Amino acid sequence: MTKAMFSIEKQLVTFILVLLFITLSCTNNPLLGTTKITDILASPSKYSDSIVRVKGKVTESFIFFGQGYFILADGTGVIAVVPSKTYPKTGEEVTIKGLVKNAFVIGDKSLTVIIENSQ
Repeated sequence: MTKAMFSIEKQLVTFILVLLFITLSCTNNPLLGTTKITDILASPSKYSDSIVRVKGKVTESFIFFGQGYFILADGTGVIAVVPSKTYPKTGEEVTIKGLVKNAFVIGDKSLTVIIENSQ
């Protein structure tokens, strides 16, 4: 094998690896891990102001104090999501990426939400 052929093969392998990395970095790639809703709700301060990926089924959508939300259930728990653009349909399976926020705390009760990224 000549040096030129080896160089071309090396460039091709590098290109494929970069392409694979970009593909795996996509927001809704199912190969990337997700966080269980129960983990977020069990330790809201641990996840507060962190970006998470959550996968689940949309169970309902509503407006509360002028802000739209939908409820996402993953089999371990449910959490409110502030959508970035449009609401997914009730019953639809979605994977979202967003910022965890503690919306408010009243006594020992709190509301933790995920603010979906617009990407």
